[in-house]
Amino acid sequence: MKLQSKVLKLALPALLLGTEALAYRPILRDFNSVRTAGMGNIRYTVGQFEENFFANPARSTENPENLLQLPKLSFETSSGTLNSIKDLISSGDGLAAFQNSMGKPLSVRTQMVFPAYFSREFFDEKMSFGIGAFFSAQMIPTVSQSGQIDPTTAITAGPVINLARRFLEEDRLSIGINVRTQVRASSNSSFSIQDFLSGTDLGSAIKGGSGLGIDGDIGALFHPHWGLGGFRYEVAAAINNVLGGKYNNLGRPIASWAGDPYRTKTSFNFGISAKKTDAWIFDHWLLAMETTDIGNNDFGSFYRTLHFGTEAAWSVFRLRGGINQGYFTAGLGIDLAFFQLNLATYGEELGLNPGVLEDRRYALQLGFQI
Repeated sequence: MKLQSKVLKLALPALLLGTEALAYRPILRDFNSVRTAGMGNIRYTVGQFEENFFANPARSTENPENLLQLPKLSFETSSGTLNSIKDLISSGDGLAAFQNSMGKPLSVRTQMVFPAYFSREFFDEKMSFGIGAFFSAQMIPTVSQSGQIDPTTAITAGPVINLARRFLEEDRLSIGINVRTQVRASSNSSFSIQDFLSGTDLGSAIKGGSGLGIDGDIGALFHPHWGLGGFRYEVAAAINNVLGGKYNNLGRPIASWAGDPYRTKTSFNFGISAKKTDAWIFDHWLLAMETTDIGNNDFGSFYRTLHFGTEAAWSVFRLRGGINQGYFTAGLGIDLAFFQLNLATYGEELGLNPGVLEDRRYALQLGFQI
């Protein structure tokens, strides 16, 4: 044991020399849709069903049908995480695995929506309604030049209610609201590689803040009379977390996690989309451009808020592509009557400007519905 401790102390300086310091500024979101991730992470002009619980509540008036959502599960990780796991398993040397992980973006996320119900016509033909429960857990750990590990862990769960209504002739305008109650827990300050390898109680080390709170969103969408190219256009705007996104205004559910939970600040979001049915061999083709997370992008460039996306539907298949924060995205969907499968890969910027540090992620979503 003493020999291992000496080796550790001698090896750590060598590990840390030559690595570059990186400033991580990830944007933490409660919810991530695999469907829209493949389309450049556009959400406010193309969202459907549970996607509108966390983006534009007005867009629930565009849901194609009533739906009872059975378990909808999604999983995602990054290429850096997969490579680090491979190094750890193959080498059997914890120090070497950490050395290879320094400076690499790591991330993993799991998420579930269940149960949920969506009514396209609630009480009358102009009102839509949705209610559901969700859970998400996300980790974006980093290993710094100084040998510190920042776990950056966020766990969220709670119910959400959506209500929206159509206005004007031809139902050209929709306005909606979301109300969410959440339990949140997030990690504490960082700890060192030496702490990790020497058997420190990491469960206690990462205990951070917790909170129980309520917040919500307001949103609108408008269908102008433009008809350029045979497309139907949509303009949208939404404000998320209008109360500030602290989620601690109802108390602290975990006494041992005494700090405040992570915060998703009030954000402003805008977008425009165009959709055309019977486009060439496709049932529909859509294009969208959005700017999102304005206000929840601390010190980040405006270019990190830009998203471009497209989707083409043929029978039960959906082909998707786009640009998220300057990085290419791609996705594939299979939409059946009782089952939905979505796959996506996308790049997320962890620095303050596009091109600083890409976290290349891969995501899978399985959904069952009636």
